[in-house]
Parts: sequence; C-alpha cells; structure tokens
Amino acid sequence: MRLAIDCRFIGSSGIGTYIENIVSYLVNDNVHDDQFVLIGNPSHLLSYRDKPRCQIVPCLHQSFTLKELFRFPVKAVNQCDAFFTPNFNLPLGIRIPVFSTIHDVVFFDVDGLCSPTGKLIRRFFIWRALTVSRHVFTVSQFSCQRIKSLFHYKKDITIIHNGISQQLIDYRKKVQKERIVQGDYIVCLGNLKKYKGVKDLILAYQEARKKQTINYRLVIIGRFDFRTQDQEVISLLQHQDHTIQFITDADNETVFNYLSGAIALVSPSHYEGFGITPLEAMYLHTPVLISDIPTHREIYQGTPARFFKAGDITDLSRQLGQLSSGECNVDEIVAHRYSYAITAKKIRETIRQRLDLC
Repeated sequence: MRLAIDCRFIGSSGIGTYIENIVSYLVNDNVHDDQFVLIGNPSHLLSYRDKPRCQIVPCLHQSFTLKELFRFPVKAVNQCDAFFTPNFNLPLGIRIPVFSTIHDVVFFDVDGLCSPTGKLIRRFFIWRALTVSRHVFTVSQFSCQRIKSLFHYKKDITIIHNGISQQLIDYRKKVQKERIVQGDYIVCLGNLKKYKGVKDLILAYQEARKKQTINYRLVIIGRFDFRTQDQEVISLLQHQDHTIQFITDADNETVFNYLSGAIALVSPSHYEGFGITPLEAMYLHTPVLISDIPTHREIYQGTPARFFKAGDITDLSRQLGQLSSGECNVDEIVAHRYSYAITAKKIRETIRQRLDLC
C-alpha cells in the first residue's frame, strides 16, 4: 500500500501530537512494507528524509484556507492508494479513497466558539469529510455519538483512542531514575475558553483557601491567544496573589516537569472529545481530579481518577480539600488501551481492510 498522509499539523499541539505519533509508528513499525508520502513542512519531517519507504512532499499551505483547497499537492496524492488526514479538512481534487479523523464537534456543542458564519463553514467541512471519506475515525464513543446525531450519519465510524505520546514516554524514561520532588501546588492544563472550566477551578480554589482546607498553590498552564478566551477568567487571574500562577507558551518538558511534581492534576472541563491530560498526569504517577463529563467517564473508567460533579464549585472545593499525595500507576491500561502503537496499527489495518488489501 502506498499511503499519502497530511502531516501539516506536526509541530503544533493537539492534532499535531496525534499525527506525529501515528506517522512515527506507521513508518518505523511497518509489517506490510507499505510506502508513505508525507505532506507537510519539510523541517518537521527531517527524521523521515532518509527512510527508504518515505517520500516527503513540501506543502506549507495552512489548513482551512483557499490555498489548501486549490493548491494542495493532489498530483502526488493521486499516485497513491489512499489518503489519510488527521482532521476534517479535505483539499479539492483528491480522486483516491480518503480516510479522515474527526476528533470532536465542539463548535456545535458549545456556544460562542465561533460566529454563525464560522459554524456554517465548519459544518460544510465536516459534512464534506463525512461524504467524501471512504471511512471515518474518531477518538471516543462520545464523539462518535455526537457526529452521528448532529450530521445524521448512518455509516460506521471506527473509534480509535488517543495515546501516550513518544515525547512523554521518553521524558519518563529520562527522569525515572531521578527523585522527583513533589511541589506545593496542584496543576491545571486548560486554555482560557469557557468550556474548559478554568473559572470553576479558580472559584473553587478560592473558596477552599478561604475555608483554610488547603494551603497549596494553583498553577494553570494554558494559552491567552484565543478570540473566544474567557474574559472572566482573565479578570480573576489579573487580581490574584502569588497563590495562583498562570504559565503560557510552555514547552513539553516544562509541562511534564509541572505534572511530575504536582500534588494532583485537576481537569474541570465541561466538554472534551477525548481529554488526554489526566492520562498524561497518571502516566507520570500524579493523581488526578476530573469533572464527571461523559467523555471523562468513558475514557477514565477503571483508572485511579477521582471525579467531581462538573460545574459544581462547592463539590470541587470540597474535593480539593481532600486531595492527598500518592502515586497512580496506569502502565497496564496505557499498554493495552491508550498507546499510539495501538492507534497506528488499528488505523493501518482498517485502511488496508477497506482497500481489500488484507
């Protein structure tokens, strides 16, 4: 099989981590002697330059743009057996079978993330991906149900989970012989969008401090640069003392260091397609306290995660006061359920089956 892969997201977080790890496992653990055409920024694909089964096709056009629609290197794509994209953006002119991943439909489930026009554009892109794709992947049963419901989609969708990234695996190997000193803080990885629930956490934290049930700091790691950022959270952060710290533009190693040393990770999100950060924290043996939204209940069933009622500041405040130090071990769960090696294998097997190559 000759497979073209859209790699333009490599180098960014989220979907970038997803496709970077999938490509790595596909190329380096290739039992079928497949060939790969990797489309993206050549500087992000240097490690594949000398791989005998890899061809790098430069493409710097950003996703969801007119240039992408009309100037994507479809000639190289159409010389392959199939095209895999990690998102729902599909350039025009692709004549071979397409396989795409739709991670979530948050723009339709959460108000205020985009304008009515932006919502219509996204609806068109997702509708087109569902219509054009030979097969669609998603990352959770929750996302699968929402896609089928919102778009009245009757075909099968394959659910293939996200996993622990190779970057995090390498980090843990590097520090596992070192003694990680536990800090005097809890950590939240949450961008400043309302549905991430950061405001709930700040208010619950303030309430617990006022009742003197906690004496640790709160560290929030995220980003400010969103049009839809939560202005109430920004206002709260601007009037805080030293007990609350906000860190932006943190690289992977900084994030992993904070996760390793935290008393616990708290994820107060109201909506997730998957929600990877609690799994990353537990992989580093850090306890987690997470909202009981459907995705969290689905993904973290059977793990040591503790749940609080989503959006309930009183319940969150109470549970913040009950946090205790300790270690989580999810190695077996990761190995058998949340590994990108498993993700890549299932994607490759599904594509080959749909192409009748097995």
